[in-house]
Amino acid sequence: MENNAPIAVSNMSRIILISLLPVIAIIIYFEGQSYDPALIQFKSGETGQEIEASFFPDEFETLNRAGQPRTYNRENLYEYINGHAEFFIKSGFLKLTVTDYIQKGSTPNQPDAVVDIYDMGKAIHAFGILSDEAGENPLDLQIGSMGFKTSQGINFIKGKYYIKVTAYSDNLPLDSFARGIDDKIKQDPDTFPVFSRFPDIGEVLSTRYIKEAYRGLEFVNNVVEREYKINNNIIRIFIVMDEESVIDKLTVSFVDYFHQSEINYTKIDSTGKTLYIVNDPYEGDWYMLPMGNSLLGIFGEANDSVVNAVAAMEEQSGK
Repeated sequence: MENNAPIAVSNMSRIILISLLPVIAIIIYFEGQSYDPALIQFKSGETGQEIEASFFPDEFETLNRAGQPRTYNRENLYEYINGHAEFFIKSGFLKLTVTDYIQKGSTPNQPDAVVDIYDMGKAIHAFGILSDEAGENPLDLQIGSMGFKTSQGINFIKGKYYIKVTAYSDNLPLDSFARGIDDKIKQDPDTFPVFSRFPDIGEVLSTRYIKEAYRGLEFVNNVVEREYKINNNIIRIFIVMDEESVIDKLTVSFVDYFHQSEINYTKIDSTGKTLYIVNDPYEGDWYMLPMGNSLLGIFGEANDSVVNAVAAMEEQSGK
């Protein structure tokens, strides 16, 4: 007969277990003191180079480095960007390294140029910060993965890094200086491949990142949206990229939302691909294409040729 009664623990075993509790508590305490949330966050994000001193040249053309780089983490970032630190932290920030530069032969009271390199953990987080800080109508610059010229300098991203090169004096070799820093960051700019997934279908008006609740939908996060002008029509294409299992769950969430909101849709399956044509009373008619590790949506006056171009681009990029 099988005995289902719990196994008794001897008095000696109980004494040993109780005696170990203070030791376990001490171990947990000291482990807690050395806990580094940024390190844990980094391990769960993208791997790659840490911010290194080699990213910052000792001298470049007319500029000399002034002093050693300064570093900031989540605990003290407010000391450098007070009032905006929380936004960076919520966007994935891990670490910032800042270096000052002065013009050769001068000893100014303030630096002539400052380089900030933010480790944002993931490339899409770096893109989100760049989009937020670019302002309206920035001048595009071919540097890193993507960059802009601002009124005071150059902001760009490369992999998981967001880099700001800011000038505080006139006539600085800012373009070549920024490109020199770009060259020193040995991280493939294509670690953020979402740009290559957008089709070349018209004039690009804007590209932006929406971290949470795209179009008010709480289950749609980490979205990149690009706006096009095609024959005087405005088309918006959004892309979410993640593991295939995550995209599958996102697709199910969309379908559940359609049902709950009584939004009509047509599902078309063809040669292993699925197209949803959504008759949305709030957003107008739009298309949704889940394709492996990405989900795309098309809003606006999109015709079959636009949908086919998007699907073809996505299929080619996914190979």
